Amino acid sequence: MEKLQAALSRAREKRENETGQTYRPGQTARARSRKIIQSEAISARWSEIPMFEPSSSRMHDARIYSSEVSTEAQYYDILRTKLFLEMRRNGWTRIAITSATAGCGKTTTACNLIAGLGRQPESKGILFDMDFRRPAVSKKFGVTPPHSLEQVFLGEVEFVDQAMRLNENTAISMTNGAVNDPARVILRSHTAEVLDQIQSYYKPELMLFDLPPVLVSDETRGFLKLVDAVLILASAEASTVAQIDEVEREIAQYSNVAGIVLNQCRYMDEGYGYVY
Repeated sequence: MEKLQAALSRAREKRENETGQTYRPGQTARARSRKIIQSEAISARWSEIPMFEPSSSRMHDARIYSSEVSTEAQYYDILRTKLFLEMRRNGWTRIAITSATAGCGKTTTACNLIAGLGRQPESKGILFDMDFRRPAVSKKFGVTPPHSLEQVFLGEVEFVDQAMRLNENTAISMTNGAVNDPARVILRSHTAEVLDQIQSYYKPELMLFDLPPVLVSDETRGFLKLVDAVLILASAEASTVAQIDEVEREIAQYSNVAGIVLNQCRYMDEGYGYVY
């Protein structure tokens, strides 16, 4: 019996040396149990956010392809996949979307990214309409929330009472109208604290921020330090190489450049206009 125990002990030591791990009965089960409990708690928090359901005609008119099978939807699916690969590779959660000037399609892109994420229930995402000068997310979805995003940052309402869920795993925090002195709201220290609280409480894999264009907004530069990376939208018909270069250089001073998306291109090649 002693010889058998000694042989088993030697075999066990050999396995542990080869794998670098020590097996303890029940360890994996306990870890799995904790993970399930944490997941259920997070799901319960998300369920407290009220849902809304935009009409399919509104989504189509706004060029938001959440469930359509189309070439346009495929482009956004590819973009979202590439973006998530970069995020996982670099450990990013907070992604801002901006452009050099207005009219490059940043809001449409942001709405499509969050809407398409609804088809990936294993990931949670929140879109924030941070373009306080010209907010457009609520118009895209055809809904006006009872409270506006800046009220959350000012401490007037709770996030759960202001945000709305588009799907079980996606939420949108909208801005109802233009905000006077947006820099006062965006650059105050409490705004950073609120975002930290939201991230800690809801545990989203993606926090997406629709920001004003860089070249026309000082508050955008100030907010960039609060995000992990920035996606730049460029219009094939309006953005110049000089503008794109200037925006990329400015963003690089404060954050990472996740990529540049060439939008509104009439003649697409097999690369779909995505540059990483």
